[in-house]
Amino acid sequence: MAAPLSCILMECAKAIEGGRLDVADSLLAVIQSLAPKEESTWRRKVVKYFAEALVRRAYGIRPPCALPSLPAQLDPGDCICGPFYDFATITSKHAIADALNSGYKRLHIIDFSIVFHSWQWKSLIGDLKRQYGGLQSVLITSITPKLSKHTDTDYLLQNREWAEHTNMQLRQLRCNSPDDIINCISKLRRKREDEIVVVNWNFILHKLLAQDGAMEQVLSKVKDLGADIMVIVEQEANLNSPDLSERIEQSFQYYCTTFESRQTPSQTPVLREMYFRRQIGNVLACEGVDRVERIESFAQWQNRPSLAGFCPVPQKADEFKEDFQHCFEEEYGEDYLEAYGIEEKEGHNILLSRHGCPLAVASVWKVTDPPQFSGGE
Repeated sequence: MAAPLSCILMECAKAIEGGRLDVADSLLAVIQSLAPKEESTWRRKVVKYFAEALVRRAYGIRPPCALPSLPAQLDPGDCICGPFYDFATITSKHAIADALNSGYKRLHIIDFSIVFHSWQWKSLIGDLKRQYGGLQSVLITSITPKLSKHTDTDYLLQNREWAEHTNMQLRQLRCNSPDDIINCISKLRRKREDEIVVVNWNFILHKLLAQDGAMEQVLSKVKDLGADIMVIVEQEANLNSPDLSERIEQSFQYYCTTFESRQTPSQTPVLREMYFRRQIGNVLACEGVDRVERIESFAQWQNRPSLAGFCPVPQKADEFKEDFQHCFEEEYGEDYLEAYGIEEKEGHNILLSRHGCPLAVASVWKVTDPPQFSGGE
């Protein structure tokens, strides 16, 4: 059933691009009649959201999918699919632990994520302090998009209270554009020679592709900052084709697998569904600078850090897999874990897949020149 529907979606896209809205409307009616016959709940939802995005594209409905208001007491696992989130957290944990083996006394994490939450760092910082008795201080600079005008203040207060309770410094900055990110990084400095600086990108770096030259400018600023390591976790998919029909073809199976992966025995995470629904809307309904979800495969974007002066750091796939399995068995159970795979990709990256379909890729980078102490605030 999935193959015919994906073909009809592509035909509908071609009709929209050709200005034949009467044909597009007829095809959308066919899609609407076929979608309920899909056996799986997640495929029915993916078809629904693809059709919704095409309608918005055809008739210029803006915004393509509104950003949902988020509750003040935010569970970060609800903001992006659990497997993605756990995968990113474990990547950061291993990268930082390996870097601290060099004897650094202070840790500064510059975190670019869809959502920052204390839960992500609570156990990691505790483990690092126990493992490295000489770790004297931890500073986290969180640079995230504004959540919503109603909940942002409560959300910031919640994280600050946690930081004070754990005797850790927390600085939170807001960014809504690549220029904001560049300005934020420009203000940061390495404070001491015994400080390790880690830049952490969780599912947000690809958004820089919406503005020409932004990726290169940001990576250049990170290098100028003298970061010791840069952690990049991104969705592993090619959803950035300039051709809409091709984008639909490449997106359909990916999002079907993604929605399936978010189904757990004990949860129905509404906010995760909202997140991916909004992402589908942006991928299919928007163009130009409005299309910020320009997700690319690792093979497409891996040369950008290299050209900016970074080199990849080999990852320990066996240890990573062990941590991932332990995390999943505790949270979801052993049966749920069986569908997922963790493997090395090109010798120095880690790939997360479900039933053989790639979902996300993690890589760690270091600057080719040794970081320099610049002082300052």
